[in-house]
Amino acid sequence: MKNILKTIAITLLIATTSCDTEYLDPNSTLEPDVVNNTDNLVRLINGVQQRWSTERTGLIYTSTHISGLNTDELRLLNPGNLGENEILLGGDDVSGSNELLINMWTNALLTRKEATTVIDAADDVSESTSVSGSLKAYGLFYRALAHGTLIQYFESIPLEIVENAEFIERSAVLENVISDLNEAKNYIDAGLDASITADIFTSVDIENSVNALLARFNLMAGNYDAAITAANNVDLSVKSTWEYDASIPNPLAFWFGSQNVTQAKDLTFGLPTELLPDEDDERIPFYITAEDLEAEIPNYQVVGFWSDNTDEIPVYLPGEISLIKAEAYARNNDLANAVAELNTVLTKTSTTDIYGLGANLPEYDGTMEQSAILDEIYRNRRVELYLTGLSLEDSRRFDRPGATETDAERNRDYYPYPNSERDNNTNTPANPSS
Repeated sequence: MKNILKTIAITLLIATTSCDTEYLDPNSTLEPDVVNNTDNLVRLINGVQQRWSTERTGLIYTSTHISGLNTDELRLLNPGNLGENEILLGGDDVSGSNELLINMWTNALLTRKEATTVIDAADDVSESTSVSGSLKAYGLFYRALAHGTLIQYFESIPLEIVENAEFIERSAVLENVISDLNEAKNYIDAGLDASITADIFTSVDIENSVNALLARFNLMAGNYDAAITAANNVDLSVKSTWEYDASIPNPLAFWFGSQNVTQAKDLTFGLPTELLPDEDDERIPFYITAEDLEAEIPNYQVVGFWSDNTDEIPVYLPGEISLIKAEAYARNNDLANAVAELNTVLTKTSTTDIYGLGANLPEYDGTMEQSAILDEIYRNRRVELYLTGLSLEDSRRFDRPGATETDAERNRDYYPYPNSERDNNTNTPANPSS
């Protein structure tokens, strides 16, 4: 990773790595010298990327573990990890004092604040519309990512950076996310300035990532035609990743490697009996292994993108883009196109995927009925997108049995609001019942 020392220096001006509930007021003002020139805003963008993608407090770790423990993707090795244990137990065992929820909430809102700082300061640090537009594109991308991630775990969230901000319901949040991404796309389409992109971490391909998130969040919002359009704009031959090195390790690889927190639960990917993955699916050994798979109780281990501390984690997967199109077509009742996109995922091989992820299975041969095709899409999302933090959202969107239903496939539908927010915002809503 480049500019590590500069990024750490600027990050120290604006944040702390403590997970205390007094972490840092997401409504506070940044140090004035952070926003007085282009170089500092670029460093702030790099700091936002590090906040998001590194450490046990970051959103990569918290979103993966909250969704993974909720939907049976992961098992807990040591119940002494109290935050993870509460998430695994679910239901009333999860409270607003849960460490993972506080870390997710705090770091998402800090990401939002820092991204908004970049957006608001961009016009003041340069007279070049190309420079200011480039800064805004990155800021809008990260703000959309923060809001879009949070709304997958909480029923509503605040969008304004003010004291006692009002909480906004899900559909309006997704509308705001999509608006930010469309604005970012406009700046990108106008051309990014090389003086900005040269000093920003290059592993995240901003153009394709914005289009991928537009596809993702339009799908969540039920804007199926827009989701298809955005997905078609993603170049599936281009990688976009969170990058790591020896000094800043892949947080999932680091903690899976500790053998003290979590590991893969089994080979079911959290799916019910009637939707279990095909035993010949080559994505299974890509993601999960065991020293002795024939043992009575195999000690399953996560591999995939998390077996080494320097492994890169994709911002999105090519398979997600195809499955977004498949689902959007299916929900529009365009079943022929839905199956065509589904088949691109089923038949994809390790040699035709930029990350080496392929099912290498036959084409879909089920009934041409919407419900059956959606079931197959759901099965493939859970396998293809293992540990991407999307499993809880998918479980709800596909109307799988909820936390209070018979044969529940998730242990909570949404989460209580962190006490760190409730203690400082009188507009914090009542917690959801499940």
